[in-house]
This record gives sequence, structure tokens and C-alpha cells, in this order.
Amino acid sequence: MSSKQRGAVGLALVIGIALFLWGLGGRPALADTCTLRILGWEGYMDRSFVQPFEQETGCKVIATYAGSSDEMYAKIRAGKGKTYDLVTASGDLTKRLYDSGLVEPLNLSRVPHVQDLFPLFDKPPYNTFAGRPYGVSIAWGPDFLIYDTTAFEQTPTSWKVLYQPELRGKVSLPDYPIFTADIALWQGTPDIYDLDDAALQGPIRDHLFPLRPQVRKFWSSQGELAQLFLNKEITAAWGWPVTLEELKRADFPVGATIPQEGTTGWSDSWMLIKGSKQADTAYRWMNYMLTGPAQKQMTEVTGYWPVSQQILPLLSAAQRRDWHLDDLQDYYSNIHFWETVPNYDEWVALWNDFRGQ
Repeated sequence: MSSKQRGAVGLALVIGIALFLWGLGGRPALADTCTLRILGWEGYMDRSFVQPFEQETGCKVIATYAGSSDEMYAKIRAGKGKTYDLVTASGDLTKRLYDSGLVEPLNLSRVPHVQDLFPLFDKPPYNTFAGRPYGVSIAWGPDFLIYDTTAFEQTPTSWKVLYQPELRGKVSLPDYPIFTADIALWQGTPDIYDLDDAALQGPIRDHLFPLRPQVRKFWSSQGELAQLFLNKEITAAWGWPVTLEELKRADFPVGATIPQEGTTGWSDSWMLIKGSKQADTAYRWMNYMLTGPAQKQMTEVTGYWPVSQQILPLLSAAQRRDWHLDDLQDYYSNIHFWETVPNYDEWVALWNDFRGQ
């Protein structure tokens, strides 16, 4: 056999082995060069739906969880496009990222499943700026009053229950200045995200600071909040559906309600970090997460509300009712969703005073 023939055989052998490995699922080897780095809230990158994406694309997903929008903002600014590719931004963060030039406008033709979004989540104001889309909706939900049912004879009807003397040292709140808006809501303030310094240092301060003796611990993650309940350190908290799901799985006697004053909430979006080298993979991920199976797995893990109509055939009538998908517009319109606060530094200063008591 000539050297040329041997070379041809060798090349064919290499190609054959490569194709064989690809067919056996060798695609994940691409993860070395195809790695999607996502910064976000707990539950949005759970392995139950990350793994099918990795198997399908051969791309690895690396999740970094954060406890607040403030933490995400700081990490993204520090990374300068080199640390993360996507972020799960809530409405109090989306415009901050846009204003700071930290995110890219999106080409929605590369996310064909956006056509299946419920109309509420198609180019909503919290991720659309200067007429251009900067985000793709993920999920949404309300902020709940979560409580240990063994500590309450009946479901609490007002957020004022958190001030009761018997709950001193038995409450947990988020370590997050956006909670200030909830205090404004409880007081009947018309625009809870537009609070000037007079309001912050007057009625808001007067109603926020009496909560400090009630707080056992400020939570920074939903896993931490669930553990506080499981350890019987607290009996009530301001928290999210993902905590409910974790406590239910642990057979903890948990209840959740939206009291008569109403509640705040969040609508979250995938946003592409400026400078990301993995835009192609990010678009594939955003599209994948709008499929019915991925949306269903995400809601089952987190308890968060879905945004894609592809989920509807996969749900029972009871599930659609529980997620208010049959009266979506009415339910959604009654929640005071987070917004970017114009004088946020003043909110942070007040919060630091509150925590430091």
C-alpha cells in the first residue's frame, strides 16, 4: 500500500470514528467550545430541563444563581461580557441593564416559539426599549405571604399579621430593597415604585422599621428560606412559589396567600449579555425554554407561572385553573409587578438603615 493510500485509509478511519462517536451521543464533547453561562434566579436552570437541552445540542449549561437583581447587576457589570451569556432579569433589572448598555437587542426571528407566547408576554414594556426587544419572557408570579399552617388557626387575611407581637423573631424577609414597595402597597400608596425621599423617610420608614424586631433572618435564597421553615425557626415569610414547592416536597405543613392589600410580583426575561460569544447557543436556549415540555418541567420545579401557550395541552383543567390560565388577564392585572426604580440608591440607603437596626 502506498503512502497516499495509507493516508486515505487513515483519514477515512478518523472520520468513521468521529461519526460513530457522534451517533453514540458524542455531541456533548462539543461542550468544551459550546458552553452557555446563565446567571439567574433559582429554578430556571434546573437539571430536569437543562439535561435534555444539553443532550440535544451538545452544549453545556453552567448556572450561577443569585438572590436579588442587585446581585445580578453587580456580577454582570464586573464580568463585562466575559463571565455570563444570559441573565434571568426581572422587571426591576431589565431597564437598568438596558440603560447601562450591558445587554444586546434581540433578533426574535431566531426564537420562533415567541409566536406561542400568551399575548401579555409578547414584547412587554419591561423588556422592550426604544421599540426594540431586549428580552424573551420566561415566567412570572406573585410574591406570597407564606406561613406554617400549624401556627395559624386560619389563613391570614392581611400583611399586618407580620407585625403581631407573637411573631416577634419568627418572620423572614428578603435581603432586598425592592421589598420597600410592598410597604408602600400595604399603606395604599398609588405608585409604589415612585417614592421620593420625603415618602421614604416619612411614612415608608415609619411602617418599615417596626418590622425589624419581627425578623429572625433575612433570606438570600429560596433554599435558605425553606430551611428556616423546616427548622421551625420561622412561621411566616414573604417569599416565592419555588419555596412552596420545596416545602411541599418535604411534606411541610405550608400555606400561601395573597392578603387583602394585594401583592407585588415579577415577570422575568432572558436577556443576552453584551459581549457574549455564545449568542447562537443563547438563542437556541431561549427558543427551547418556550416549548411545552420545558415550560411544564420549569413550572413543576418552581411553581412559577408559564408564559407559553404550548404548555396548555400538557395541563389538566385543574392545573390551568391553579395557574389562572383561564383568567390570565384579570389575575395578572391585579399584581403590582416590579419596575426599575429611578432613585434606587435612596431605597438602598433606607434598606441598609433598616437592616442595621
